[in-house]
Amino acid sequence: MGDIDLKSHLLSTAARLFQQQGYAAVSLRKIAAAAGVTTGSLYYYFSDKDEVVHEILDSGHRRTLAEVRRAVEALGPSADRAAKVRAGIRAHLGVLFEDDSFPAANVRIFAHVPAHLRAAVRSGRHAYEQYWVDLLTVDDDRARHRIEPRQLTMFLFGATNWTLEWYKAKRDSLEDLADALAQLFFEATLAQPPAPKAVRQPGARSARGNGKRTAA
Repeated sequence: MGDIDLKSHLLSTAARLFQQQGYAAVSLRKIAAAAGVTTGSLYYYFSDKDEVVHEILDSGHRRTLAEVRRAVEALGPSADRAAKVRAGIRAHLGVLFEDDSFPAANVRIFAHVPAHLRAAVRSGRHAYEQYWVDLLTVDDDRARHRIEPRQLTMFLFGATNWTLEWYKAKRDSLEDLADALAQLFFEATLAQPPAPKAVRQPGARSARGNGKRTAA
């Protein structure tokens, strides 16, 4: 196995372990054992656990953005925004469920890694968030103010990333999930909001209940 292949193998093994066991439970020794190499071989490529985690987090953000952008742009400039959102959701789900997925490991461990590692990959994370904010921004002024696009983006990430906990390939397809999520988020953005309920003042009596008739 060449140097590049071995490094990729080590990172893929680490990503799988992080996804399965979490950040704290995985050591360099455990990664080396699972990859079938000596700890010394791992230290040839990475000086410490932080370097491994940084590559997985950074690669996860960049790969997800690249795949989502590729899927959206493949539809062509004439595609409507609903189709682009659906394609983006499908691509996001696709990278989450790849073998030894860096994005899936990212979802599992990001909140638990040291603050300096989160800060080091923040630009890539924000770039991906901004891509979705732009994609979900609604042209209609009324809809734009109904749900703020950044909030909608965070809702979308929460829904898609949580599928890692419950998705079963034999029960649902990723295409079906993408269709359902796209419909959910488009309706949440575009649907007419419900009329606010009237607030009844304390002690107020209805016209029907006070024994008096109101004028027609």
